[in-house]
Amino acid sequence: MGPGGRGGTRGIFLLHGLVSTGDVFGAAFDRPAAGRRLVVPDLLGFGRSLDEGRGAFTLADHLDALDEVAARTGLFDTRPLVVGAHSLGSSLALHWARRHPGRVDGIVCWGAPVYRDAEAVRARLRANLMTRLFVLDTPWARRACALNCRHRRAAGWFAAVTDPSLPVPVARAASLHTWPAYRDALRHLVLEVDWARLLDPPGPPVRLVWGDADPVGDRDLARRLAADRPRVTVAVVPGADHHLPLAHPEVCLAHLRELTAGATTRALTPR
Repeated sequence: MGPGGRGGTRGIFLLHGLVSTGDVFGAAFDRPAAGRRLVVPDLLGFGRSLDEGRGAFTLADHLDALDEVAARTGLFDTRPLVVGAHSLGSSLALHWARRHPGRVDGIVCWGAPVYRDAEAVRARLRANLMTRLFVLDTPWARRACALNCRHRRAAGWFAAVTDPSLPVPVARAASLHTWPAYRDALRHLVLEVDWARLLDPPGPPVRLVWGDADPVGDRDLARRLAADRPRVTVAVVPGADHHLPLAHPEVCLAHLRELTAGATTRALTPR
């Protein structure tokens, strides 16, 4: 994995979403690095962690990769340790916190794909022709990914042209994955996620944040889950869509600061 770490006693771990890289967390996220250790990896199979020879990417593989980068950068030695996660990275962050009980002091999830079950995710994706054809595991999606792998440079520029709302380097990095990486991440970190179990105690405080124009996630379900779990809160950002870390980094940083402040108090209190 390709981390960007900076020394400090407090830790911030930033995890990106599907078909993306750590570059979604731009220069604005460097500012809180003073006095902290900021680690921004490319998730296993994506970006600088592209692995064209690997045929499977299990949940355990993703968690092992996070363990490796956390150990290598000294992130495990920081306290408090707060995780910020975008989209698919949200479920990975929650799984990682459950693997290491007591080590993660808070998680902020931006645009988390919270749904009741796999069928609810599929129903949401089928509502749009393009997502139905190219996001789910379909022959069209496999063909598109194969074409992407054969022509990564051209595919990256095509992504930049078709979505000018994204910074060019971020859009071009969308081509840096393989079909197994995409297929398995979608399966293990979106389709087969039991959000109720992941948000159940024990666990760190979790803040679920969406833009009010974000089509991803079932916010009503999230609010129902939060109602029974005092450590889970839901926030909505007016005028924002799914690209919160890119379009509204200061809002994202504010949520991280608030959670870090609370985590500092908890870290000083014996458990």
